[in-house]
Amino acid sequence: MNIKLLICDDDLIFAEALRQFLSEKLPDTVRFQVCGDRNGLMKLLEENHHCDLLLMDICLEEDNGISLAKELLTCFPQMPVIFITGYPDLYYEKVFLSLRPYGFVKKPVNEQLLLTLIDRAAEEIRRTRQDSRQWILLKTKNGIEKISVAQIRYVESRKHMLIVHGIRNIWETYGRLGDMAAEMPDYFFYCHKSFLVNAHYIQSYEGSYFTLDDGSHISISQNRRKEIRVKFFEYLEKDKE
Repeated sequence: MNIKLLICDDDLIFAEALRQFLSEKLPDTVRFQVCGDRNGLMKLLEENHHCDLLLMDICLEEDNGISLAKELLTCFPQMPVIFITGYPDLYYEKVFLSLRPYGFVKKPVNEQLLLTLIDRAAEEIRRTRQDSRQWILLKTKNGIEKISVAQIRYVESRKHMLIVHGIRNIWETYGRLGDMAAEMPDYFFYCHKSFLVNAHYIQSYEGSYFTLDDGSHISISQNRRKEIRVKFFEYLEKDKE
């Protein structure tokens, strides 16, 4: 299970050094991205659809990390935030009056403390991930929309756009199909570089494509057919239980 960790600090040299340190200490399943301001952070969240854990500098060059985190938590309420600052005495009280952060680390960073906080957060993320997979947050032309995963038939990738085909609606958002596939329940099959399909809506299986309940045909890539065949029949067995 992949965990997405974002580091937001306007000191990019520090942020990159922190990323390098954490990448050496944490498992390969933790994926890191770095940004230096609000625009960079919003762009990464838009591309990834969510963030599992945010390391946030309080004193950004043109922003306040506390206010920015509070704003983000309205859209991503389950996201743990660990604040990092070189001025702990100045901001400690304000942080805990404004919101409930997962942690608070002063610079220079106590490496063991930070690793402990991240390990604890990762464990909680693992325990709650299955429940959180019941919904997905998409940034569409209408803003951030919360969509029931069970209502999605399939997702189609067209260049940099994801077309999410639901039972009653179709949503469009920017992102990578592989990233969305990693966040979906096991009954979603990443059967083609351009398609992610919900097995609950598969009507028939022809080896090279699925036919869904609405008549849609979803292609299965040649190099994924063996893997998808195994997954599909495992799904059918579980469905019988």
